[in-house]
This record gives sequence, C-alpha cells and structure tokens, in this order.
Amino acid sequence: MNKTEQTITCPVCGKKVAFLKINSHLDKCTEEPKGNREQPTLKTFLSSKRKADEIVIDDVPDNSGVALQSTTSCDCQIQGTDTREHKMRKPEWTRPMANNMDLEIKQLQKVQHLPLSEKLRPKSLNDYIGQQHILNRETGCLYLYIEKGIIPSMILWGPPGVGKTSLARLLTNTVNIQSDASTKYLLLETSATKANTTELRSIFDKSKKEYHLTKRMTVLFIDEIHRFNKAQQDLLLPHIENGDIVLIGATTENPSFQLNNALLSRCQLFVLEKLNDKELKIVLIRAIALLNKYRSLIWKYSAPLKFDEDCFSFIYDTAMGDTRRAINLLELLEISTRFKVEGPISLDKVKGLISSNGELRTYYDTHGENHYDTISAFHKSVRGGDENAALYYLARMLQGGEDPLFIARRMIRIASEDVGLSDPFQLPFSVAAHDAVMKVGLPEAELALAQCAVSLSRASKSVELYRGWNKLKAMLKTNESGAADCPIPLHIRNAPTRMMEELGYGKGYKYNPNFKDGKVLQEYFPQELLDRCGRKELTFLNGKALGDMEDPDLTSHQN
Repeated sequence: MNKTEQTITCPVCGKKVAFLKINSHLDKCTEEPKGNREQPTLKTFLSSKRKADEIVIDDVPDNSGVALQSTTSCDCQIQGTDTREHKMRKPEWTRPMANNMDLEIKQLQKVQHLPLSEKLRPKSLNDYIGQQHILNRETGCLYLYIEKGIIPSMILWGPPGVGKTSLARLLTNTVNIQSDASTKYLLLETSATKANTTELRSIFDKSKKEYHLTKRMTVLFIDEIHRFNKAQQDLLLPHIENGDIVLIGATTENPSFQLNNALLSRCQLFVLEKLNDKELKIVLIRAIALLNKYRSLIWKYSAPLKFDEDCFSFIYDTAMGDTRRAINLLELLEISTRFKVEGPISLDKVKGLISSNGELRTYYDTHGENHYDTISAFHKSVRGGDENAALYYLARMLQGGEDPLFIARRMIRIASEDVGLSDPFQLPFSVAAHDAVMKVGLPEAELALAQCAVSLSRASKSVELYRGWNKLKAMLKTNESGAADCPIPLHIRNAPTRMMEELGYGKGYKYNPNFKDGKVLQEYFPQELLDRCGRKELTFLNGKALGDMEDPDLTSHQN
C-alpha cells in the first residue's frame, strides 16, 4: 500500500484519515470548539484507544435538552428574588430544547435512571447558581480568568453540594467555546479515593503527548484531593510547575490543614460558599419543573408537584445550603406523594415525611475543621460570659456527634484557665460533669454538660494563674537566667540519709507550723537565680485577675 492509500487514526477525534491529509485534518480538529467535539474518558485517554463517540466524563450521559433549558425551569421568577444576579450573560452556545415531543421523551428516558441531582447539573455558566463572589462579571476573580481564556491551577474549597465538580466541568467547556485563545483544554476527572501514583504518572505522560500532538492542555480534576497523602501531593508539584497539566482540586476540608504548602503555593485558592435561600429556591424550582415533566410525559401522572411557599424555607434550613441534599429531599417528597397527594403539599406534610425517614444531622466532622472551630467558639463564649451562646455551640457539637468526654475535658481546662482562682470550686464541678458523662452517658448526661457550661459562663473570671504559669514555663524553656539548672538551696532539700545530713541537706530549715501564724524569714528561691534576675522577675502572680484595656466598641455601645 502506498502513502496515498494509507490511513492513520486521528489522535483527537479517532477517525481514520488519509496519511497525506493528516496535517490539515489535525489543524481542523484542534481549531474546532470543544463544545462541538466530544472528548475521551479518563480510561480511554490512558489506554489511547479512543472513539469519536466517547465523552470526557465517566458514566454521565448527554442529557442536553432536558428541562434545564426550558422557560419554566430557568427563567422562573421568585417573589422577592432578583434572579438576574445569577446570570452572567446569555451564552450564544446554549442549545434550545427540542420541540419534537418524541425526542424530548426519549431524552428524558435516557437519563431516567440518574439521581435528580445529576439530571439537574448545569450545562453552561448561565445555568450555574451561586458563587457570584468569584463569577461576577465585574468583580469575580475567577471570571477574569475565564474572560481571558485561561484556566489556572486551583483548589476549590467549600462545603458539600455547592457546585465544585459542576464548576470544574463548566470552566473547561466555557473557556474552549467562548475564548479566542489558541490554547484549548481537555478535562479529565478522577478522585483521590481511587487514583494511585501509577495512574497519575500515566496521566502526566499522556498529557505531554496530547499537548505535542493537539496543542490541548490537560485539565486534571481531582475530587476529594485532601485524601491524597504527602507523597501523592508531592508527585503533582513538578507537573504543575512545568505546565504539563492544569490541576483543579476539590476539597471540603481546610486546605491549610490537609494540603502541602508547596502545593498550595502553586495553585489559586477559591473559596466556595453555601447557597443562600434565594439561590437554593431557584434550584428547587428547576427541580420541580423537571419532576413535573417526568410526571406528565414518563410516569403519566397528570397532577403536578406543588408546594406551599413556606416549604422552601424548611427544606433550605434542613439542607443547610447543600444543593445536593436539598434536591435529594425534594426527590424523596416527590416519590412519597406520587399518586397519593393532589394539590399543594403543606409544610406539616413535608415535616412529617422528612422526620419519618430518620433524623437529619448537621454537617459536623469530628476530625475536621468544624470540630476545632466549634469547640473554639464554645470556649470563647464561656470565657466571654455569654451563657446562651455557650449552650448553642454545646448543642451543635452534641447534635453533630461530638465526643461528650472531649467537651467535658475542655470544660475542666476552662475551669482552671479562665475561671481560675476567682472561683476554685468550678474545677471540681467540671470534674463532676466529666464523671457524670462517664457514668450515665448520652443523652442523660446532656444536662450535666449544659449545667456545667452555664455555671462556668456565669462564674467570675481570673487569668492570673494562667498568665503566671505561662510566664514561668517560658522562662524555664529558654533557661533564662539559668532558671532551669540553678542548684536547689541546701536548707530546703530532702535529707533521707545520714550522709545527706552530714552534707548539710535540710540544715537551717525553719518548719513553719512551729512558728506563730506560720510566718518565718526564709528564702525559697535559689540564691544564684536571685542574684542573676532579681525578685521582680520571679513574681509570677501579681494579684490581677484581668487586664486593664477598655473596649472602645463597648464604650460607644453604652453611650
């Protein structure tokens, strides 16, 4: 076979192309917007056996044309809510929903098996709800990158269900379609829970080849990146720095605790916030519109799903800003009322259905940032004498599954650190609360913990002992004035043997109880230490319970 008849597989689209036409074909492929060309999965990317009909996201079928683009779902107005703040601009690449009813039914059936939250994933940044502090056209720092056609390496940090994965997908699509920049991007997704070093090295090698062949930069999205150990995180560093990949890491944990400083210094950090009630209401209305399409077209149930207005606030409070959780609750309510309830669903009905399906707990990680933030807020509330705030944070910790003994131990510390010498009886009271938890456990010991928290909050405070003790520890740690190794005075040494007595141990010691009022003239500090620093430096307790500063905010508030 001569070269005029020989064919070769295009590394971009996977099509067979004549050998002599491969260069012009590659130019055409790489110039074609990503939105018009489907991308390889991570699996096929690594195996280099790609087909033109394979997509970039594993197990997520094309559900374009579902109710998300309909007027009912996208453009519905909410009373008291200006939805324009969530729209950046109307993109030219938005595909209208098919008018053909049969095609629409086919599309709905195609994604019927998916969870409702997956069906509702936005298809463009125009559909993306929330995070306007980084996506706003005027002030959004991330939008500035998008506008310039650049995707920097970044860490997306936020609570569950705020759109980290959706945002990563939309960034690549939007930049490829909207930007006129010569560099295009290829998105690959993986998770730190399943990726290993072998797979990562393979991705890096393939990414270099991909760029040399097609001039497409590989965007590697790693979900739950905080689960990577130090060695796996270090493996990413040279490839980010050399530009082999663009990293987008998603995490629910504080990056400063979970990620290496070297990795953080190479990435932009974008903090994603939980959706407010107006934003979540838009998502819920879109979900209701989609569910009603399924009711009428697929499930053949004519009664639409309706809710009383106050149900939205209850679902928002229950979901705590987690979009996925709110959608799952809505899906639960739809299934529970299908073919059973006609007309609007009342708030009492919603509360009954949710409460009957188990207790909904807060997003409280007993080993994460919430653990430290909440106990810190509890401690500071007790220190500040705000008993109501102390009870609030105590209840949040217990509701979130915090170890009650951990809380009891902290209150023992508070009794010594913050109450101190002003009310010494708070210490045994705190120990008694700890003992109560040990003996009766939860939930019976909840009131014992609450009682102790209120008692500590109301008690007068003194940090004289706390400050004096810290001053002494610092002196010994640095061996200031030889404090850590000065010889103990002979007259206050122990003399258990005759030899020690002959050496002068205990000689000249005045036994205080033998004297009137127990008062004697006797030195207890080492003389060498007194000679080097003076008695003033050795006065660790000054009799002052609190400081002398005045809060200007308090003064202005009182006036």
